[in-house]
This record gives sequence, structure tokens and C-alpha cells, in this order.
Amino acid sequence: MDEIAYSADCSKCFGLCCTALSFERSSQFGHDKLAGQPCQYLADDFRCRIHERLEDLGYGGCDAFDCLGAGQRASAAFATENWRRDTAIARRLYARFSQLLLLQEMRQALVTAASLDIPAELHQRRLALLDRVGDEADSDDKDTTAAAQAVLADGKAFLKSLAAVLAA
Repeated sequence: MDEIAYSADCSKCFGLCCTALSFERSSQFGHDKLAGQPCQYLADDFRCRIHERLEDLGYGGCDAFDCLGAGQRASAAFATENWRRDTAIARRLYARFSQLLLLQEMRQALVTAASLDIPAELHQRRLALLDRVGDEADSDDKDTTAAAQAVLADGKAFLKSLAAVLAA
């Protein structure tokens, strides 16, 4: 699998990690931020105004976060929508971003599982799940989908079942 499939490209994103997600003031984040509110340091062009000083200013969590490509996928799907002025569209964008983040995390977990010493039958199931996850993650859907929820549940069950196989 091409690593680009789960690599973030911030230049193609609406700064969704800085808008859609919440964080609490801590050693990793310098202030509280509610989900759906833009970070106070997010510029109008969706770039961080303090990116070069994140660690110094107490925002190491920002630098450590990786959306695995969910941001650019959600942004591309909503590129023609006026999500900044329409809260209903913004909620859909944030929900889709969240679902895509889960899909990308599952995609990466299934890719990583390729190195496990498991029977060929399980590798075939892993590859089939990986294809399904990829289809959902790479789709242009603007809304969360039942198919994505289903493949996430199937992927979680599959990964959980590997623990028993590896422990044997």
C-alpha cells in the first residue's frame, strides 16, 4: 500500500484539526477550545500563525497530531460548500472529518498488521477489509455513511480477534 494513502497534506485542508476538534488546556495545549470553534491561532488561509513556535508556546499536541490524510479528504469533498457561513454544512463537514479520521486510523492499523505472523486466511481477510476501508476513505461522500460505520466495526472485530490468534 502506498503510504500517501494515509499521509496528511495540510496544504489541501481547511485546518480541520484546528476547527473540528476540541482540546483542553494542558501541557500539550495552551488553551481550551471547543469542537467546531476555530483555534485562536488559525489564520483565514487555514494555516497556523504560531506553527514555528508551537512547542515554545505550549502547543506540542498540535505538532504531534496527525490526521493521516482525513483532513484533505474531507476538505476536498466540501470544497464547493459554504461551510463557513452555514452551520449545518459545517456540522456535516466535521462529522465526515471525524469518520474519515477513524477510517484512516483503521487503514493504518490494517497495513501495520501485514507484519504479523498470522495464517494466510487472516491476511486475506485483512486485505479484503483494507480494500473496503480504502473504498470508504477515498470516496467523495459528504456525509457519514453506514457503510463506513460497518467496515469500522468489522475492522475493530478483526483486529480484536488477532489478539487470540497471536496469544496462541
